[in-house]
Amino acid sequence: MTAPHGIQIVGFDLDGTIVDSSFELAASLNHALETGGRSPIAAEDVKQLVGMGARHMLEMALAKTGPVDRDEVRALMPILIAHYEAHIGTNCPVFPGFINAIDALSQQNVALAVVTNKFEGLAVKLLDQLGLRSRFVTIIGGDTMGPGRGKPEPDGLLEMVRRCGGGRAAFVGDSIHDVHAAQAAGLPSIAVRFGFLHQPAETMGASAIIDHFDDLVPTLNNLG
Repeated sequence: MTAPHGIQIVGFDLDGTIVDSSFELAASLNHALETGGRSPIAAEDVKQLVGMGARHMLEMALAKTGPVDRDEVRALMPILIAHYEAHIGTNCPVFPGFINAIDALSQQNVALAVVTNKFEGLAVKLLDQLGLRSRFVTIIGGDTMGPGRGKPEPDGLLEMVRRCGGGRAAFVGDSIHDVHAAQAAGLPSIAVRFGFLHQPAETMGASAIIDHFDDLVPTLNNLG
């Protein structure tokens, strides 16, 4: 079946878009904070720290409980990552409607991809744990394109299009970084209102907004 919207590639952010990883991230972040003698933070607050990678999340969490010391960040990062890797995929539900949405897109011969600021190895492991890895042509992490080239830089999205064989593409995400990366890559963006929003979805400048993954294919049809 050919997609009526004419979009041949759809890319997705991961945390806060495909999955609600806030509980896992909070557990690992708090493990690192408590190891460093810092106070834990609530899972709901962790949602506001996700989007620019694990180091940024840790730095912002430390800033909530006192000064940020670079040596402390370097010491706690491997503790955070080791805990997260050991528990990844154990408490990380997929958002409602996602599986049905990608089933519909696959039936339209749309290539699917993930572009996230999570380390590529962790993104691959998480999607593998959830049984979703094989659904994507490529998985691009925040470290895949080199230091400083994660979103909002367009490099990952441009590489996504290249790896998927080229063609019209759109990107789905929950943050301003997703929207800005898509804009810089010349792609339409769809913001999910149910994600880890740092600001109202209406203020991000996305091409469209959805409230549920049931709305994804109809929204792509409108964009097309």
